[in-house]
Amino acid sequence: MKNIAQLVISILIFNSCASIMNTRTERLTIITNEPCKVVVNKDSLNFISTEHKVLVNRSKDSLFISAFNEKNKRTIGIKPGNSLAYWLNLYSYILWTGFLIDKNNPKRYCYPSIVYFDLNSKNNYLKYKPLDHLYSSILKITPLRAVGITNAGLEISYERKFSNYFTTQIAGVYLFQNSVWDLNDRFNTNLKGFQVAIEEKFYLKKSAPVGPYISLELSYLRNQYKDIWNFGIKDIYSDTTYRFTNYTDTFGVKKQTFSINFKVGHQFFIKRISFDFYVGLGIRYKDVTHFDRKNPNDEMEAPRHPNVHYITDLNGKYWTVSFPLNFRIGWTF
Repeated sequence: MKNIAQLVISILIFNSCASIMNTRTERLTIITNEPCKVVVNKDSLNFISTEHKVLVNRSKDSLFISAFNEKNKRTIGIKPGNSLAYWLNLYSYILWTGFLIDKNNPKRYCYPSIVYFDLNSKNNYLKYKPLDHLYSSILKITPLRAVGITNAGLEISYERKFSNYFTTQIAGVYLFQNSVWDLNDRFNTNLKGFQVAIEEKFYLKKSAPVGPYISLELSYLRNQYKDIWNFGIKDIYSDTTYRFTNYTDTFGVKKQTFSINFKVGHQFFIKRISFDFYVGLGIRYKDVTHFDRKNPNDEMEAPRHPNVHYITDLNGKYWTVSFPLNFRIGWTF
């Protein structure tokens, strides 16, 4: 009986995410374009402001919000959506039983955390606080790019809004001589190079340049530098005939890469400072040429474990995968 009880409890915990994880209430921030009083489902908030924080019950029913002052009055209805915790039932391992358990539970629902509406507009509402319409440009830097393991440099980008859905971003990178990770100064010496990119962003909530977005980025990198590696036989760890004949060589690397990246991200603002976080997946075409080698016919010695410098310096023309992951900080103007 004890084992059966433990099994039942485990099923409930891991297969009813909304019932377990969500509270019965949630906090909303209601923002209006001018000071007013607000009524939420017939409950009046007796103070005048442009921002009201309220606690509402989760429900399958629409939430009605009225805002009014001496000049204007508007009422909007907000339909609930399924919460993230409810969709986590997709990971339940017993026939998605969590969906059945959460089906009639009001805790499965949620409303937008931010509700903005204009008392003078006929539009419904927004799920974000819009920026001042005068601000349509953002100048950004990428702090972590300066301390990257490979291709470290100073990156500056510029994003421009063209509609409520779309923005275009261009970026340029001046590559540094050495990465801070190369404490012995062996790698990327005498480096000369740059990188440029253009990115088209689509904001999912018609909220450009605020909120979640998807984007397509085209990037080009070109650099040249000196490096040090062992050459001779490639796989010394499995070659039984190897007799320690590999040698160290200082050589030059000329490189060009063309990348196409699909990214998802989220940009938010604190006053006029922007924070842009993103992650992505893409493909990259590499054209890498060695020069000033002792013997160009010898191969690079493959390391026992993955090594970023071996992967970066590998000679030839080939396709590989790219994983963009970073964040940018910017100033709107």
